[in-house]
Amino acid sequence: MRRLTQKDLMNNAFKLAVEREERYTSKYFYWSKRVRDKDLTALFGDFAVASRSRVAKIKQEMNKFNIK
Repeated sequence: MRRLTQKDLMNNAFKLAVEREERYTSKYFYWSKRVRDKDLTALFGDFAVASRSRVAKIKQEMNKFNIK
């Protein structure tokens, strides 16, 4: 049985983190369009923007470690 290297573990962790944040982004965007309350719309919109920012940061780190 092959042992996982540090690179394999990092690769998996970063990819899972990006997938999770992209799911959150789509959910927040969906809810920002569905709710009628302006405060909640703004809140979910802010969450979506923050989530997109986290995706960008994670992808930056992935580039640093040469993970594609």
